[in-house]
Amino acid sequence: MTKLPYDKTNPADILRYSEELEGITFQNVLQKIFSGEELEEKVKYYNNPRSKGGLGNLLEEHYYFYSPNSISDADFVEAGVELKVTPYEINKNNQYKAGERLVITMIPNNEPISNDFETSHLKQKISHILMVWYERIRGEARTKQRIQYVNLYNLYSEICKNDLEIIRNDYKRITEKIIAGKAHELSEGDTQYLGACTKGATAERSLQPQYYNDSIPAKRRAFSLKQSYMTYVLNQYVKKRKMSFDAIFTPADLQKADLETQVIERIEKYVGNTEEALYSMFGFTNTQGNRPKHINTLLVNRMLGVQTDQAEEFAKADIKIKTIRVQKNGKPKESMSFPKIKIKEFVRQDFEESAEYNFFQETKFLFVVFKETNTGEYILKGAKFWNMPIMELEEIGRVEWESYKKKFLTGVNFTITKDKSGKEIIKNDLPSKSEHTIFHLRPHAQKSAYVINGKRYGMGNDRDMDDLPNGDKMTCQCFWLNNNYIAKIIEDI
Repeated sequence: MTKLPYDKTNPADILRYSEELEGITFQNVLQKIFSGEELEEKVKYYNNPRSKGGLGNLLEEHYYFYSPNSISDADFVEAGVELKVTPYEINKNNQYKAGERLVITMIPNNEPISNDFETSHLKQKISHILMVWYERIRGEARTKQRIQYVNLYNLYSEICKNDLEIIRNDYKRITEKIIAGKAHELSEGDTQYLGACTKGATAERSLQPQYYNDSIPAKRRAFSLKQSYMTYVLNQYVKKRKMSFDAIFTPADLQKADLETQVIERIEKYVGNTEEALYSMFGFTNTQGNRPKHINTLLVNRMLGVQTDQAEEFAKADIKIKTIRVQKNGKPKESMSFPKIKIKEFVRQDFEESAEYNFFQETKFLFVVFKETNTGEYILKGAKFWNMPIMELEEIGRVEWESYKKKFLTGVNFTITKDKSGKEIIKNDLPSKSEHTIFHLRPHAQKSAYVINGKRYGMGNDRDMDDLPNGDKMTCQCFWLNNNYIAKIIEDI
């Protein structure tokens, strides 16, 4: 093709041409050029998950008519625009969610890296991104997926002013760790919107020497926009859906200090107040019996100046607020629960591809601590951001996670006894909390329910049970962070 159907030097014209993709499938793109056996071969090639030709390559070659270029340049070089093809999904509640993080560019491991975002290679790749969004329907061939939205993301635009400041801080945090020779300690939970994700294989063969530390190898990683941030971009910037979030900070605030520092400063203004005093201060005047279960989370939001259920910055970064009540002895009253697992899916996973690994290496928590006084009241002691250190997760966490997988596969043994009233008590031999440092499994259901050797036990129903590999059923399980482990995390508070 001698003349392109768009002006490759003009971002606005590239967007104009790209918007013609909306409503068509990737196969429709191929059908405009190929037919017959040649079309069948192309469709087969792009549908093959093992082929190197991804959906982005399909558009580059057969819609924009250029060959994939080197990673050092933007895809549309003359316009300074990067092309990214990315999926989204719609859940049963009609909520739109980004299908995955958006990988931008590899982090170099064999050469120096700039600590200044404005002079970095990343800035060239992330400043202007042509995002082509397709609805991913599980089980449907890749080329039959339909493109629904196209937008030109401009990090330096007015709507992204806050995002730019946070991404600058994220970049600085990542590069400081790399330059300190600690690339092996990088985790996506370290940052807010910009992550350092593992790229490709996560096994030992993916380890590479560090430029700044030749004694400890590190996994290959890439700069990426986090999935939670991409979900926000899709809903707010692309679909322009109104979402009930309040921003905590202005761009001017974020230029003074990073988000985490300022969040802690705002909460610390209220240290020493009792829960009841804070409820009164922020207008939670309902009688105690009618207060919502998540009242302390709402309270934290009010302290931050947020009048909705969630802060905009926390939604974009998927920061989890966890309020912790600590007893007089300094130990949290309870361990901390997480979503229940599906045992048959759990045992088919490897640790580094598991939901638990992904959750703990990606998620940042804001722990807000209330401590019991001698009179039984709880006073605010302080707060801190925390994400699980990657070395801890990959060493201790791996062993503990794999102990449960092994037990499910070899078989859970049950003992059935009766208490004084004649009620049946079912115990199992899963590894206990006392055997583990970080997390343990225990029931997550309204009532206990089992099917053991064909006989049913417990007062629960089918929804309270999960299938075991051997055909038995047991009460649904979920992971809990040990309260002893949490106590060590917050002991400085």
